[in-house]
Amino acid sequence: MWKTPVLSFAFWSINIGLALMVLLSDLPRGLMQVWASVNEGMWYARSAEFMGTGLMDILRWMRVIGDTIFAIGVLALGWFVLGLKTGWSVTGESDPAMEQLERPSERLPETATERG
Repeated sequence: MWKTPVLSFAFWSINIGLALMVLLSDLPRGLMQVWASVNEGMWYARSAEFMGTGLMDILRWMRVIGDTIFAIGVLALGWFVLGLKTGWSVTGESDPAMEQLERPSERLPETATERG
């Protein structure tokens, strides 16, 4: 059996970090670029003049919040996987459902190679 609190934390922080990246930074910047592209042309929406505006800089830095939460989740996931290799992410107990899968209830029929 796995010790799942670290795994649960990793799952939620990775997903929350991704959501914050999109909602705080990528989506607003993309919508602003679409608006600029429709009104002025794609050349303007991709220009250094537009991409260097104050609001675009703020939105670019807003992504750091989501990136940080995501990175913490990735580190937690790495810690859990390292724990699987060394044993601290696993309890001494076993799952009864897995035990039933591991020991077959009856022997499978012999194959041609086993008969000789």
